[in-house]
Amino acid sequence: VVISNCVINLSPDKRRTYLEILRVLRPGGRMVVADIVTDERVDAALRNSARFRGECLGGAMVQQDLVQMLEDCGFTAIRIHRRQPYRQEGGHRFFSLTYEARRPDPAGERKLVRAMYRGPWREVETESGIRLERGRITRITPADAACWDDSVFLLDEDGTVTNVEQGNSCCGQAPEKAGEGGRQGRIVPVRRHDRGCMVCGAELVYDNTPRQRRCHFCGSSARVSVACGRGHYVCDACHQEEGLAVIHHICTTSREQDMVRLEAIIRSHPAVPMHGPEHHAMVPGIILAAYRNSGGSISGKAIETGIDRGSTVPGGACGFWGSCGAAVGAGIAAALILDATPLTPHPRHQAQAFTASVLAEIAAVRGGRCCQRETWLALTATARLSAQYLGLRLAADEILHCSQYLANRECIRKQCPLWEHRDRQDADRAVFLNLAR
Repeated sequence: VVISNCVINLSPDKRRTYLEILRVLRPGGRMVVADIVTDERVDAALRNSARFRGECLGGAMVQQDLVQMLEDCGFTAIRIHRRQPYRQEGGHRFFSLTYEARRPDPAGERKLVRAMYRGPWREVETESGIRLERGRITRITPADAACWDDSVFLLDEDGTVTNVEQGNSCCGQAPEKAGEGGRQGRIVPVRRHDRGCMVCGAELVYDNTPRQRRCHFCGSSARVSVACGRGHYVCDACHQEEGLAVIHHICTTSREQDMVRLEAIIRSHPAVPMHGPEHHAMVPGIILAAYRNSGGSISGKAIETGIDRGSTVPGGACGFWGSCGAAVGAGIAAALILDATPLTPHPRHQAQAFTASVLAEIAAVRGGRCCQRETWLALTATARLSAQYLGLRLAADEILHCSQYLANRECIRKQCPLWEHRDRQDADRAVFLNLAR
């Protein structure tokens, strides 16, 4: 560790000072510094005054510039611990700032740590670009774990919280070992923005020093010189291509095995609307991608063929044709997996029987169209039927939390199977309130 108590502001070349600190730290080491900062650049008269430089004011950095300089020098896990008013001079307010930052440790980052973000926000992003969704267990780097406070639970492999002391609950004493929480997170679709950053709407920031970043949507990694102020990066393929091209790109590149998770990733992209025929192409793409990622033998060309076939099913087919495009899309995927053609009796029969079963699942819900619900029904039905018809068990285990019910005029509320999770939460809350009374 390197420590400094209010003297770096005296350095005439602060960048060189920080680079030297970075050099002497071992990988994973940190510096902890107390210094004087301001919120705006001080006047030249104050900066050039020997008196005020000696009193730690003339050389005080703007806080935002300080953080940027630390990043430019290569520090990570930058964290501000304390900020207190220090002095007012020449119309400027100065503050005492205590902060820390770490030297990256590439070798030590290979062993990931299990973490769960507690809230209150819907999601946050770590220094290395990993998204943490509220309530979802995710693996993060040790450097990311080192800079979190108690808003994030760090878990051992048994699921036990290791960084925050757990008291007793109404169910008794805190267990020695918590159950596995692996795949029971909540998927919350990301808000979409058509200006600035696609993810959060923040202004894009361009830098001549490229950094390794992971695309927020497809997960591809690249050294790039652009991201938003919050660190979100969207690759060119996801940024420039829309609609079907986005589905093509994500389904052919993603390694995700859970079909519901893939649905949420694709639908979070701003090019994919709440309703539309894109969902007819999405379903075969998701099923075929999950089949390949789960060990099934199918080519990337077959995935593209499935998406192209699904794209020919027009909007409104659920009402005008009497067959939901999501069910047709599932049948397209099954036909490709089974290698069915009009002249192959058994594969053709199996593909049609599979499609009929998926369509029956969708038709059992009475209501106006909802592409999210019907895509979800097609995928969960596919998961149940996959071992029987496709010879490989596909996963659709993620919990999909609906956040569009207020925007969907045809939403059937409590009659929708996606509403059940919300009902259970409301019921649990009602029981708790009754007990409290």
